[in-house]
Amino acid sequence: TDVAELPRAYAEARKAVQVGRRLHGPRATTHFDALGVFRLLSQIEDRDEVDSFVAETLGPLATGGDPDGEDLLHTLTVLLDNNLNVATTARALHFHYNSLRYRIGKLERLLGPFTTDPRLRFAIMLALQVRQLREP
Repeated sequence: TDVAELPRAYAEARKAVQVGRRLHGPRATTHFDALGVFRLLSQIEDRDEVDSFVAETLGPLATGGDPDGEDLLHTLTVLLDNNLNVATTARALHFHYNSLRYRIGKLERLLGPFTTDPRLRFAIMLALQVRQLREP
């Protein structure tokens, strides 16, 4: 490496430590290149705008306006992590297939047709990543 690149390398290392600790705990080791979308999200300085995006995208699930909010957020996260595969998600959550279908219906009533709208699904996934980065 060139000596002129040291400031950039140092800044990347600091960012990897900050974001990695936020996501994986105080003893985590994270490489800057492995941060993925969190690398971009950590650069956004206007926290109010980001918080507004999360609130608008996740609606009552983000604001605590739904009593089942945390459970539904977990269901949503696992469903999206499994590429909307209902059978795989039901097994992962130890739910009956029809129970999960019911939850998906409730999620779509709250958030919109994310199972058929890829842009909405992307926005929801991004909002969930922001929440993960922001949680203590």
